[in-house]
Amino acid sequence: MHNHHHHHQNGSLERRAQASNGDIATNGSNGVVGASNSITRLLGNPRIDHMPDNYEDLPLDFNPLVFTSLERHLPSHILNLSRDLKAHYMSNILLRYLPHSERIRMQKQKEYRQNIILNYPPLHKEMYTMLSENFFAPSFLRAIKENTEAGFRSILAEPSRGIYTFEIFQPHFCEMLVSEVSHSFSFLFMHISLHLFYISVLYFLIRF
Repeated sequence: MHNHHHHHQNGSLERRAQASNGDIATNGSNGVVGASNSITRLLGNPRIDHMPDNYEDLPLDFNPLVFTSLERHLPSHILNLSRDLKAHYMSNILLRYLPHSERIRMQKQKEYRQNIILNYPPLHKEMYTMLSENFFAPSFLRAIKENTEAGFRSILAEPSRGIYTFEIFQPHFCEMLVSEVSHSFSFLFMHISLHLFYISVLYFLIRF
């Protein structure tokens, strides 16, 4: 008969995850954050009463919902860190379980995406500031600010029974959005065409 040793903390079973270079380590006395090769433990059972951060606005390599779910399993000394540090820590854990080929693919995809972002010339730069007063309809902003049932009902229209509509964006923003999307497609088409041209030239030079 095998003798199994179970370790419990706060009534939940923990599992060990080997930390790699670049993982986060904290000094309990001063909160210093740095690299560590130590063993880190994830809680086997999630913290049901913990309200995790929202990661949807961060440039992540994985679905933000994965981070929200995984945060409930973080140990206390990681849980109290900033959202960015927690995201970095959890990314390292997730990447550790990916095959090497998948890591390479994700890295190339990330570099390609970053290259597009750095070289893309916006048609309407003001769109990327996202000032609500410039884009959202005044009636919609007023209803959001009031945050009452009466306020929201005041902007609703019922063109057909059971179908409700309300104005969100200002007309000029919709026009800018359509033209920006068209412009981005043109840029991407040119970028891809140029990339294929370089590949063709390189192939020609190699063969001849």
